[in-house]
Amino acid sequence: MQRSHPTRGHETRTDAELLGLDVPELLRSGLPQDPKLYAEGAIAAALAADRLGVLPRSITFLAEIVRRGGLEYARSLPEPLPEPEQAALVGSWLDAAAEVRWADAFEGGDAVARWLDAVAVVLSSRRSQTS
Repeated sequence: MQRSHPTRGHETRTDAELLGLDVPELLRSGLPQDPKLYAEGAIAAALAADRLGVLPRSITFLAEIVRRGGLEYARSLPEPLPEPEQAALVGSWLDAAAEVRWADAFEGGDAVARWLDAVAVVLSSRRSQTS
């Protein structure tokens, strides 16, 4: 197993370590306001989504729904992603984000949408590297 090591003053984590992060808890902790949690949370979320076969464009589409309809509207969707396991995964993220006081205000919803966009970018990047 690859070990973590410092790089330019930052500690890197293995995929296994990132997969061990509790993404919903990071969202509840105010992930969008903390750059380190924002990045690690997006990578961990992308890894989890990749394991379930989520397409990056599906996450991007969900981000647009959050951006235009709001977090509560996105949470009300019966199937935010096509497969039940995928829907449960992103549903846990949306539910956790909604627990944060500012989440459904314009700025909060936009912050969640930007985070989902970051997840999609990481997922797309990882997919292009393994293709």
